[in-house]
Amino acid sequence: MNPFEETITSIFNSPLEIGLRILYIYNELFPKGCDLQRLIYYDYLLLHSSDVANGPKSIHPKIPLRAAEILVKRDLIKQGLTLMISRQLLKSSFETDGIIYFATELTSPFLEFNKSDYAKELKEVSKWLVKEFENYDDMKLSFFIKNNLDVWGGEFSNESLLRGMYNE
Repeated sequence: MNPFEETITSIFNSPLEIGLRILYIYNELFPKGCDLQRLIYYDYLLLHSSDVANGPKSIHPKIPLRAAEILVKRDLIKQGLTLMISRQLLKSSFETDGIIYFATELTSPFLEFNKSDYAKELKEVSKWLVKEFENYDDMKLSFFIKNNLDVWGGEFSNESLLRGMYNE
């Protein structure tokens, strides 16, 4: 590779993008926190809020099999957490239940600098998310997610099956 060639790094689904996004969740949870598994669920619900009955319009588009994001984003979310902790925008605590992550006193002032429409949507949907699910214990939230995995993104399954039948 030529050392003078520019390398292109995608910000979409990078630890930076996910880290910034999860700051909005922890900011709404403050002073409470949550563990990695709950955060993975919250991240999905933040992006695809219209998958929940009476949820607000989703921030990201409905794509086929989008529920698989819950299964594949764990490492990226961990990297995003690590990045935000290294910048003192999140902190971790070792609790009896495991590692819990929290916003810091820097999180809210940091987020106030972002005035984009996307940031405004993240803030509003994060408020809804925390209000909607903060009273779900871990088991109830896990049950809710697992009961809907086949539905979220599954609306495209029948369409693709029909296309296959008529394109033969």
